[in-house]
Amino acid sequence: MRGDILLKILGFLENQSAEITDLFGAFLDAGYGASMGRVEHKYRIRHEKRYVQQINRDKKRHLQKYLFKLKTDGLILENASQQIKLSTKGRKKLGSLKKNRILDRSLYKKENGDRVIIISYDVPISFNKERNILRNILRVLGFNMVHKSVWIGKVKLPKQFIIALEKLEILEFVEILEVTKSGSLKSVN
Repeated sequence: MRGDILLKILGFLENQSAEITDLFGAFLDAGYGASMGRVEHKYRIRHEKRYVQQINRDKKRHLQKYLFKLKTDGLILENASQQIKLSTKGRKKLGSLKKNRILDRSLYKKENGDRVIIISYDVPISFNKERNILRNILRVLGFNMVHKSVWIGKVKLPKQFIIALEKLEILEFVEILEVTKSGSLKSVN
């Protein structure tokens, strides 16, 4: 019947906007005389495929930009066969990132304990960054600051916390005390 194709195109565009290439491709894929449902089905397939390609292209572009930045920062090297490896500067940066990740506050969760723990430390100035991270973690664990270097709390101390202090080489500057008996001073009401 005369005007069927025009009717299908206009009817299709009435309900949704379409990219012209996907629309023409859908009509060609569906074949002459195909129902509107078949044309819509072919259009959806083409449109979804284009959308996935766009996302993949954007992800690839993003990765290429990030690799370029790593190269310009001198953190990675690329040889003639396009193999990528860490540079000396990249190895140092990785070591620094791993070291800082050890005391990442998101790794620790607050867990109430049955005994009072007192943590006191005297960390040298050369470990300023580690000291600040230590304070943040003590807050996350639920300790309260009595003095800048003295913290108290009725919480459980995770083993990974002690291991992290050892790896950061600041364990020798930290004293951890557990109060097992109450003292002679009582609170006055």
